[in-house]
Amino acid sequence: MIYLLGFCYRGPSRLKTAIKVTSIGALVVVSVIANTPIWLTLALAGCAIGDYYLSRDGATAFIKGVGAFAIGHLFYIALFLADPLSDPGLITTNARIATLSVLIGMSVLMMGILWFYAGELRHAVLGYIVIITSMGIAAATLPWQPYYNIVMLGVMFFILSDLILSMEMFLMTKGRWLAKLAPFLVWSLYWLAQLLITAGVVFRDV
Repeated sequence: MIYLLGFCYRGPSRLKTAIKVTSIGALVVVSVIANTPIWLTLALAGCAIGDYYLSRDGATAFIKGVGAFAIGHLFYIALFLADPLSDPGLITTNARIATLSVLIGMSVLMMGILWFYAGELRHAVLGYIVIITSMGIAAATLPWQPYYNIVMLGVMFFILSDLILSMEMFLMTKGRWLAKLAPFLVWSLYWLAQLLITAGVVFRDV
């Protein structure tokens, strides 16, 4: 809440970085204490590192942040696919085919748009979109039942947060009301996503 109300819309600062990283770092600690699968801890840690770099200024920090998040998502993919109830056959059900068709269609559309608007960062951004889309597909192998539904909601929030962030960075006009609202939406959805995924895994194992 401190980061949401006081820092998400501000420029880089050491205090902003510390609060942002601590917000996800706390979930890393929860994951370790709850003895969750190592993939969750590694995913959260990767995202915390990504938060550090994305809270700094410059293209180099951005590339490092995207890379760290990409690695975090790969660990999330491993977490979902290694789950004992993960079943790739679930992807072929009608409801999931429809959901994943929307996800993949949206991803392809954003890749096409950002190819022209992301400039020198286009390759990093497009690679990241492929990875987070893969995370959504991996999550679709999990059953729709208590605790797993919480995880699925978290994944949806994560993807939506990244969609808004990419639009904010490359498509929105600075100073417009939507651009001013974007940082609040991005952080709220992102932190809730991490919380829901962590909670779903923790309570599933209780």
